[in-house]
Amino acid sequence: MKRLTGLAGAAALAVLGACHEGVGPGRCFEPNAVAYSFALNGDTTLVFHWPGSYMPVRVYAEPTGALPSNVATGMALWAGAFRCNEFSFVMSTDSTRADIIVRNPPFLPAVRAAAGVVHADSVNACTGVTEFDTTGTALSGPMRSYVSPLSADTGAVSSCYHFVTAHELGHALGLLAHSPDTGDLMNASPRRLALSESDRYTIQVLYHRASKLQPAPRP
Repeated sequence: MKRLTGLAGAAALAVLGACHEGVGPGRCFEPNAVAYSFALNGDTTLVFHWPGSYMPVRVYAEPTGALPSNVATGMALWAGAFRCNEFSFVMSTDSTRADIIVRNPPFLPAVRAAAGVVHADSVNACTGVTEFDTTGTALSGPMRSYVSPLSADTGAVSSCYHFVTAHELGHALGLLAHSPDTGDLMNASPRRLALSESDRYTIQVLYHRASKLQPAPRP
């Protein structure tokens, strides 16, 4: 299932000339790969990624079951996709000072009309959603991801949590759309804990675009 809603504000795209001082841009990208859309609702002005000034991005995982370890694994998976040190993260124990908050409620929260939302589920075992609020061209709070069970089969849910958590973290990093390819982690129904070449290339391309949509000021 896929559900996308509108987002207030706009962002301008511009290709950056290089990914790292002294490193040619070609070295920063997956070779022979194809990028899928990462803009919200297909609007190429609605693009977000965490800027270099926010590195390392602070991530809070609600201390529930395996969620903290799943979040740490998922974040490391995405951080490992970058070839030129464009992204880093640190786990935080303080949700009030986090840039990304991940929770594990029994049911997904009701979606507020003002929030931008990216939603996915996986093989009817678990489901996830990432939401965010904006004021003008800036986020007005942290990225918020939720992962919840859909099944009474605890084994299936536990397995599902691994890749749905990583999928939602991809949204929280700025991949605000879904891949049409079922082999990609960012497909609307993810089925594996691995990044495809397209997943890696798409996040690399995203982090070499400039956007007017900025994160909220840190507390």
